[in-house]
Amino acid sequence: MNNNRLSFLPAFGLFAFLLSGCANNSRYADKYDSAPTRPPTLLEQQDPEVTNDPIGRGNLPYEVFGKSYTPMTERKPFSQKGTASWYGKKFHGHLTSNGEIYNMFGMSAAHKTLPLPSYVKVTNLANNKTAVVRVNDRGPFHGDRIIDLSYAAAFKLGVYDTGTARVKVELIIPDQEPYIPEQSLYQVALHGFSDEGSANESLKGLTLMLNQDAKVLAKDNTHKVVFGPFKQKNDANELLQKIKEFGYESVAIESVLAP
Repeated sequence: MNNNRLSFLPAFGLFAFLLSGCANNSRYADKYDSAPTRPPTLLEQQDPEVTNDPIGRGNLPYEVFGKSYTPMTERKPFSQKGTASWYGKKFHGHLTSNGEIYNMFGMSAAHKTLPLPSYVKVTNLANNKTAVVRVNDRGPFHGDRIIDLSYAAAFKLGVYDTGTARVKVELIIPDQEPYIPEQSLYQVALHGFSDEGSANESLKGLTLMLNQDAKVLAKDNTHKVVFGPFKQKNDANELLQKIKEFGYESVAIESVLAP
């Protein structure tokens, strides 16, 4: 956590800061940043839906502490490793750099140069926990930190436990095939089963016809049949095509972090 963050400043706020030479701390009820009195709920820790939002405010070149930054103006493949920090109660309810309202219980983040808004996948390299966050703010401007996570995102990733953590940040480009990190394996998942019995029936038939082991996984009252994992995506894709030949359409390749 960085008490000297400027990521809360929208474009006009950042300009005013640079003219005055100091931050206007009177806008905050708290002098120092802190965590709320309760942990985020499981619902608040759910990854946001990735949407193809237009790139808007907060993307002009700017300068902080004598260093110049030029934000990206288009979404293109981007991957970065470094230190993540988090911010919470002090900035809760105030404007972010693109004019949205910061919610410490939302899954969001601040970054120095990524287009606003953007979605990124963040992986805590110490525990392999991952989360998707919406980047709608600028910062952090402290040391070697590359991303400032909301309280909820930091809690989900285990960054809140340690204060900072080494992470990998990967930009998600909407309407394109998701970027799959190099430490991933691949599985083929057959979706669309409303009960365990029908999923098991398909599992029995397909495992015999394909000579492949599989298992049934349940989530949110739905079930899927999963084959794999495979080290090579080509192997997973070949199996997917064979399954489609048997008349199944709701089948997809999914990435799984290697143990």
